[in-house]
Parts: sequence; structure tokens; C-alpha cells
Amino acid sequence: MTAHESFPRLLLAEWIKLRSVSRWLVTLVSAVLLTIGLGYLAASGSRTDVNRFPDFVTGPRGEPVADEFFFVHQPVTGDATLTVRVASLTTEEDRSTVRMASEELSRLDDPSPFAGAAAGLMIKDGTRPGSSYASVSSTAGRGARLQWDFDGDRPGSAGGAARWLRLQRSGATITGYESADGVTWRKIGTATPKALPATAEIGFYVSSPPARYTTRGGGSSSVGTRPTETEAVFDNVSLDAGGAWQGDAIRMATGSGEKEAPLVDGRVVVTGSTYTVTGSGKIGPHPPDDDMVSAALIGTLAGLMALIAVGVLFATSEYRHGMIRTTLAASPRRGRVLAAKAVVLGAVSFLVGLVGTVGSFLVAVPVLRDQGFTLPAFPRPSLADGAVLRALVLTAVFMAGVAVVGLAIGMLLRHSAAAITITVVLVLLPLIAGMILPGTSPKWLLYTTLAGGLATQRAKPPAVTLAEPWAMIGPWAGIAVVAAWVVGALGLAWWQLRKRDS
Repeated sequence: MTAHESFPRLLLAEWIKLRSVSRWLVTLVSAVLLTIGLGYLAASGSRTDVNRFPDFVTGPRGEPVADEFFFVHQPVTGDATLTVRVASLTTEEDRSTVRMASEELSRLDDPSPFAGAAAGLMIKDGTRPGSSYASVSSTAGRGARLQWDFDGDRPGSAGGAARWLRLQRSGATITGYESADGVTWRKIGTATPKALPATAEIGFYVSSPPARYTTRGGGSSSVGTRPTETEAVFDNVSLDAGGAWQGDAIRMATGSGEKEAPLVDGRVVVTGSTYTVTGSGKIGPHPPDDDMVSAALIGTLAGLMALIAVGVLFATSEYRHGMIRTTLAASPRRGRVLAAKAVVLGAVSFLVGLVGTVGSFLVAVPVLRDQGFTLPAFPRPSLADGAVLRALVLTAVFMAGVAVVGLAIGMLLRHSAAAITITVVLVLLPLIAGMILPGTSPKWLLYTTLAGGLATQRAKPPAVTLAEPWAMIGPWAGIAVVAAWVVGALGLAWWQLRKRDS
């Protein structure tokens, strides 16, 4: 028998061992049912009233957006070209902490290209918040940018805020340009806003997103906002067939669940041909941090406990019944035996996890929608969405990885109860500690323990505003931590298996 032929036979032998124990098969089926059942129960107990607040504005595609700024504008019909020089952009000094309602909150860093203060040119479907637009702007710390309809973004050059800008409309296409001297122009990109009418409002604007602060720990979190104000100086304003300029503060209704202060309205001061504009507010996507997919998959914790039991027993039962001697006699290369066990258990656990996560998703999402997780704050997630598929598949990989870690710990300890307890603790203890620890301190737990694998459940980007600690890191970081644990645990089990007698 060649080495190539022997490993498939080892896989077959380990598969026969796994499926021949009826209680293990029952436990695997129970893992699916527990995942779906707890997902359903958790969804039934979840509720949100976020859509009842009047400050949710939807963009051209129906998504939640923020649309607040000061706009100096006039109507224009058909093609047009607007040019301006942003002479300066002055922002407020950051405050790392604030006190709100007797709580000390820490500033949140937002890496989004829509997060910084901006001054530039815009063409927009009227002045209604949420209407279609395109803008070319100079931003604080993020260089020049062409943005449109709250999610489109094209970066220009980096550097300081002072620069010339040009916005050109030709039919349905908007083109953004920048220049250092007003003579040599560089094209940033083009955009095609979804719903820009023939007659639109065109002009220059200033936005300054509110600073967000948060505190978390003890199983809860709190988020607050503090308005900021930015001043920009515009000169050399040039518009084809231009008329009179009018300044307006574009504002959404207030009333969100966050601790917040009202935004300042902003203003424009005209000195000859120079316009000094002060504005506040954010333009960009504004979805809630809560994740429907993560909420639908919370039942994986219950299914994971069942898989841990199967993984440990798949190792320890052979020692308890003395079958390990027969196995090693038939295949003396002990590392191959361990590898075969890990592959079979991992594959079966992945399939069980995938059936459980897909089932939980399909069962829990309709319940969550009945509990308030609906448009506009929460678009309906679909199995066709790439982020949803990633969450389902990676969560199943996470469950399989933990089962294999249980197998390795079982091989190390050769004691079922102790190995099951340790594996469960490796998942649950960091999770519990992460719920209690304040601020972003739980991150180091997630980056070093199996609890980090729970980050695979999220379809949205990481967020530190939620009570659940696994939301703080990304799904790929979480699964990488689990993979490291699998490799490390199997390595130790292989070393111990070679060193010790059976």
C-alpha cells in the first residue's frame, strides 16, 4: 500500500468510526436543531424601534443616509460648469473624551471617506435631505474626493485642503476636477447620480460630521454625538450663466436614540467675491451598527457546544475503550491518524454548521423583520448577498475549527469531561469577560482566543458601539485566530501522540 493510497483509507476508516456511533449522530443532528432553535428564540426576543425615530432619511436607493450641510446654491438647467478655489478649511480641535449624562465617553475614529469635514462643489436634486447628488470636495485629512449618492467615492490627490475644484455636468454625467493653481487641471473621476433632474441646484458647501463618542462594558453600551463646525473660504467662483446665490442649511429631523446636541445651522458671509461659509453635519451612509445576520446566527453558540462534545469524544472514546492500540497498529504513522481524524471531523462539522447557520438565517430573519428590523434602517438580507454568504460560510468554518480544537484537546488530555470543559471555557470565558470589560479593551481577547471566531457572524463592518465584543473585529481576523488555534492545538496533540504510549 502506498502512502497516497493509505490516507484515503484512513479517512474512510475514521468516517466509519464517526457514523457508527449512534449517539454522535444524534448529537450532530441536535447541533443543527439547537442552532436553529436558539436562533429563533433569540430573534423572537429581539426588538428595535429605530425606524420610529424621525431622523432616518433614505437615499436614492432606499438606504439610510445622513444629509446635513450648509449649501450656497442656485438653480441650473442642463449642462453646466462650476469652478471655485477653496482658499482655506478650518476645523475644530478634536476632543478625545466628553461627559454626557454623567457618563465619560471616548471619541470614535471613523475611517470612512465620508467621515471628515469637507468643503467643495455640489449639484443636487433640490434641497431635500436624501435627494440624489454629486460633489467634488477638499476634505480634512482625506484629500480631494468625488462623491455621489451617499456611497460612491473616488479619491483624488492627497495633501492640504487649499486647492481649486471644478464640477462639470454633461447630460447625466458629472465629472470632478482639481488643480493646484487653477491652470493645470487633473480629473478625479466621473459619476452618474441615480436621480438628478434636468434642473438641479448647484453651488458650494461645507459639511462637518458630528463627533461620535461611546462607552461600553458591563453588558451594555452607550453612544453620543457632539456637533462640530467647520469654516471654509471660497473665492474665484465661476459658473456658466450664473445667477444669485442663496445660502441654506440642509437639515434632517431630529429625534434619534443617541445622546446628541442639535447641529448649528451654519452661515455664509460675503466679502466682495469671497465667500466665508460655516457648516456642520454629515453627508454619507448612515446605517445602524446592529447586524441582522449576526442576530440571526446567535444560535450557533448552542450548536457549537454539541459539536465540541462530538469532537472531544471522537478522540477520547478510542482511549477509553482501548481501540487506539488497534488504530495505531494498523497505521503506525500517528500524525496521519490524527490528520485523518481532524479532516473527517472538520468536514462533518462544517456541513453540520452550514446547515444550521443557513437554517437559522432562514428562520430568524422573518421573525426579526416582524420585530422591527425592517426598512429603512435594515434592508432585507438575502442569501444572494456576498456579505451574507461570507458570514454563513465563515461561521460554519468557525464551528468546525472549534470542534477540531476539541478533538486536539481530547487527544492531549484523554479525559472527556475535562477536555469538553476546557474547550467550552476557551470559547465562553473570553466572551463573558469581553461583555464586562470597558471600552475597546476586549479586542485583545478576541485577537487571541476562540471567542474571536464569533466575529464571523457579522455581515457589516466592525463596530465598537455595541455591547457584543465580537463586533469589534472583522470576520477574517476572527477566522484567522481560530485557524491559529487549530494549527497550534493539532501540533501539540501530534507531539503528544508521538511522545506518549497509547
